[in-house]
Amino acid sequence: MNIQGRWFDGKSSQSREAVLTLRGDTSVCVTDAVTQESLVVANVNDLDISSRLGNSARFVRFANGAAFETTDNAAVDALQKKRIDGASAGLLHKLESHLGVVIVAAVLAVVVLVGGAVYGVPATARLIAFQLPQSTLDTVSAETLTILDRTHFDDSEISAERQAQLQAEFQPVLAQYPDMPLKVEFRKGGDKIGANAFALPDGTIIFTDEMIELSQTAQERIAVLAHEIGHVAERHSLRAVIQNAVLGFVYVALVGDGTAMGDLLIGLPVLATTLAYSRDHETEADVFSAQFLDQAGIERQAFVDLMQRLGDSMRCNKLIDDAKDVDEDALSDTERLALCETLIAEGGDEDDSQWQDYLSTHPGLKQRLIDFTAE
Repeated sequence: MNIQGRWFDGKSSQSREAVLTLRGDTSVCVTDAVTQESLVVANVNDLDISSRLGNSARFVRFANGAAFETTDNAAVDALQKKRIDGASAGLLHKLESHLGVVIVAAVLAVVVLVGGAVYGVPATARLIAFQLPQSTLDTVSAETLTILDRTHFDDSEISAERQAQLQAEFQPVLAQYPDMPLKVEFRKGGDKIGANAFALPDGTIIFTDEMIELSQTAQERIAVLAHEIGHVAERHSLRAVIQNAVLGFVYVALVGDGTAMGDLLIGLPVLATTLAYSRDHETEADVFSAQFLDQAGIERQAFVDLMQRLGDSMRCNKLIDDAKDVDEDALSDTERLALCETLIAEGGDEDDSQWQDYLSTHPGLKQRLIDFTAE
C-alpha cells in the first residue's frame, strides 16, 4: 500500500513530497518521493490518524512530532483498519455521510436553538437578574438616567404644587410595596419621547409631562403606575439586557464576521426574538397592573381609556408627520385635532397591523386591551 502526500518534519513549516508505505501488516515507512530517503519507520498502532470529514485532507502524525498529510482518504481508511482499534475508524465520516443522521442532527440542532431561545434564555436571564444586588441596580439606573437627561429629556415643566399633588396621589400605591425602593420622578419628554412612562431597575419610575397631561383621572395614572411597578417587580429592564447580550453572543458564535447584508438577514431571527421578549415583558406588566386594579377596586377600563387615548395620539402624530405641506408648529391644539380627524376620515391606515405587531416592542394595542379587560 503506497499513499502519496506531503511530509512535515515538525520542526519547520517546510514540507516535501513523500510516500507512505505499509510493509506487512503493522510496519509503516515514509520515504522522500524524489530521493527515496527513508524519513521515518513506525508501527501502525503508534500512529495518530485524524478522523475523516468529507474529502478534506487528513494527517497521519508520528510520535516524534512529524506528520504526513494526504487527500487519499480511501487509502488512509484502509491503513486505519490495520490498527487494533480499526473497527471503530471512520465513525465521524460514516455519520456525516448518512443522510438520515444528518437530517436528525439538523432537526435536533434547530429544536435546541429554538427551545433555548424561547425558554432557556429568558429563564437564565430571570435567574441572573434576581441575583444582582441593589447596589448594581442603583448604579445602572443612575447612569441610564444621566444619559437620558442629557440626550432625550428636559426638566419637567409641571409646577411644584402639581408635582406634590401627584406624589400624594401615588404614595398610597408605592407604600403597598415596601420591599421595593419605589419613587416617581417627572421629566418633559418632548418630541423624542412624548407621552410615556417607564421604570428603571432601581425602582425609579419616570412620568413624562405629556403622559400626565394626556391622563384625565387619578385612576388612569394609578393604572399606569401599577404597570411600571410590574416592570420593576419582574426586573424586566435587566432581563432584557441580559437576554439581548446572550442572543448577541450566540449570534456572533454562529455566524462570525459576516457581510453587512448577511448579518442583517441572519440576524432577523435574533431581532424577532428580542422583540418577542419585550412583548412578553409588557404582557407580564399588564397582568400585574390588572391584578392591582382589581384588588384596589379600580375599574380596568381606566387603563384601557388612557391606552386608547395614547394610541390615538400616536396615530395622530404619525398621520401629521406623513402629511405634506403641513406646518406642525403653526397648528393650535384645536387645529391639530381637526386635522387628525380629517386625515383619519381620508383613510389613514390603522396602526395595529399584524406586521407592526411583529416589529413592535409592545403587543398590538387592540389585542392588548382585549386581554387586559378579559376576566
